[in-house]
Amino acid sequence: MKPLLLALFLCTCAPALLSGQRAAELIEQVANAVGLEAMQTLKDVEYSYHAGNTESLERYIFDGEVSYGRTRTDDGRTVEQYHNGRTTTVIVDGQLTREPAEVSQALFRRKTNYYWLMMMHKLRDPGVEHDYIGTRVIEGIPYELVDMTFGEGVGLAQDRYRLFVNPYTYLVDRFLYTVAAADRLTPTLMQVTYDCFPEGVRLPVVSRSHPVRDWEGEPTTEGEWRVSHRKGFRFNNGFTPETIRQ
Repeated sequence: MKPLLLALFLCTCAPALLSGQRAAELIEQVANAVGLEAMQTLKDVEYSYHAGNTESLERYIFDGEVSYGRTRTDDGRTVEQYHNGRTTTVIVDGQLTREPAEVSQALFRRKTNYYWLMMMHKLRDPGVEHDYIGTRVIEGIPYELVDMTFGEGVGLAQDRYRLFVNPYTYLVDRFLYTVAAADRLTPTLMQVTYDCFPEGVRLPVVSRSHPVRDWEGEPTTEGEWRVSHRKGFRFNNGFTPETIRQ
């Protein structure tokens, strides 16, 4: 009886173990492809972010994930958002504001903008969980699919991602994601184009998003493609939490 139970246990657990092992292998290959180790030589970054009619100056300090952004709104206001990893500050036309809606939006935007830039370098962060779910051929490329979720207390909300790993480059060309903090639980497709920076670090420079029907990733006939660009990258500017806003 005991050998039979052991055999049943192994048969039940083996697929899950193999799935977890393949997911870990792919995530390791993605980390190498985007230059995770080389990223350690970069201390901070400044770039401009463009999406539709919106343009913002973005500055981050990688140690502590300090994030600063400055933009001009449609009604002509200059809004500065700053998050030091613990607290969030909002300045509108030179005046500090504690309006809850403004502060909440700033926290979401600071964390989101930072994450969209650094996502592929954060795939192995503590509390990030991966599950290999197979392959799918898209435009002739046999992508390997990895589902990604977050443990309790990781991030602002319990979002879900599906990564499409290109087996030829080991870059994540596209992924599906939810935005639970905004009650957007139906996935959105994101297509990504990367550029190569100092020491072989790869970061996304063009992102295209569109609503999809489900986790198969088929775009809906409704909605439109939204395109964002990141330009003018400058690294190792010597920013500190005190000077990043200057």
